Amino acid sequence: MLLAFSIWALWPSVSLLLISNERVEVAQKEKPYIFNKSLKLGLDLKGGTDILLEVGTMSQTGENVNTEDVVDRVIEIIRNRIDQFGVTEPLIAKQGAKWIVVQLPSIRDPEIAKDLIGKTALLEFKIVDTSDESCRILDLFSKKKTTSANFRRNLFAYPDIKVIMPKGSSIFESKENTDYYVLGETLLTGSAIKNAKVSFDELSGQPQVLIEFNKDGEKAFANITKRNKEKQLAIVLDGVVQVAPIIHSEIPYGMAAINGSFSSLEEARLLATILRAGALPASVKIVEERIVGPSLGEDSIKKGCLSSLIGISSIFLFMLVYYRFSGLIVDIALGFNLMLLLAVMAYFQFTLTLPGVAGIALTLSMAVDANVLILERVREELLSGKAMRIAVSVGYRRVFWTIFDANFTTLIAAFFLFKFGTGPIKGFAATLSIGLIISMFTSVVLTKLIYELLFREKFLLRIKI
Repeated sequence: MLLAFSIWALWPSVSLLLISNERVEVAQKEKPYIFNKSLKLGLDLKGGTDILLEVGTMSQTGENVNTEDVVDRVIEIIRNRIDQFGVTEPLIAKQGAKWIVVQLPSIRDPEIAKDLIGKTALLEFKIVDTSDESCRILDLFSKKKTTSANFRRNLFAYPDIKVIMPKGSSIFESKENTDYYVLGETLLTGSAIKNAKVSFDELSGQPQVLIEFNKDGEKAFANITKRNKEKQLAIVLDGVVQVAPIIHSEIPYGMAAINGSFSSLEEARLLATILRAGALPASVKIVEERIVGPSLGEDSIKKGCLSSLIGISSIFLFMLVYYRFSGLIVDIALGFNLMLLLAVMAYFQFTLTLPGVAGIALTLSMAVDANVLILERVREELLSGKAMRIAVSVGYRRVFWTIFDANFTTLIAAFFLFKFGTGPIKGFAATLSIGLIISMFTSVVLTKLIYELLFREKFLLRIKI
């Protein structure tokens, strides 16, 4: 079953390797599953841009701000903007108290990267136009719109639609990428929001988002809700509609609740973060930028794969020569170990980095170490006069806790590397942790199962370990 899972999980990655560079764009449209489920490569293997940001501790009005809260808001702004741009496998992580690391694979133009993450997010409140004319325009637009995954708002490509649209209206894509809204002028921006937080509706018990406006926002919002009862108010971040609740009554006290629109608590929390992020007052500056070229990424892949292949082949050959048939059993387990490790990383969409390749080599080395302990113990039991089947059983039993302790202590170190490390260190720790668990299974369980199968067939009684 595990073998079938490994083949299934690695099939997209193998298929991607077989696609030529000339057919990549065509394959992305015809077979998106291959690209979505294949093993992801990190910045050091794929090339791209690495940027370190510093978040200011003072607001534009000179007041102190909660740095931790502001950093979380900035991360949400950057993540929304990068997702909208269509960058695959970006890394956006907090580093220290006020720094953020942003890694953008495949983006090798520093100006594009800085423009992508350096702008202040635009949060707007707009009234949805639900007239018959707007519905006709939406229907016409849906028939013409591009199928590109990076599409957000592309009215300029369709001047005939732009001409017939009501003055001041635009077409925006919803957060779910399914609906489009014809919206009027901007009635309010994110600068009017003082705070946003998640609570629960007392009647329904469902999650809701409470918005608190500043003094100027309070007056403007009261006027908006008074003039637009029973209409949808679209909350738009960077041209994408996040939610469009219905205005049921006038809201004059600077507090509003968005409810009935969330399928989960996490979705409500995300919107609250976005609303706060839209009014982010603190400055963000680029402290350091580093460009990883495609040639460096290709060289890293070639050298990393070559060194790993040489190391793994040497291990396989040594085990086969020194332990003969038992070495062959170990080699089978090691091959399955490597295959299962890559399959798990591909299935759970972990990113493989160059330190991760080193983690794979270290994992296999530790798996060999465990098998050497087992085989040497079995040899000792055989020399003491025990039968082969008993010697194998005793050898595995007496070495188990030694192997477990060695792997468990290493797993603790890997956990702390993943918890407190960033970027490549996390990649190494993730690969090492998964590899340790799998190597324990293959060394202690899989090889013993092979021995038991051979004993059942009475095959090992005719050969030596």
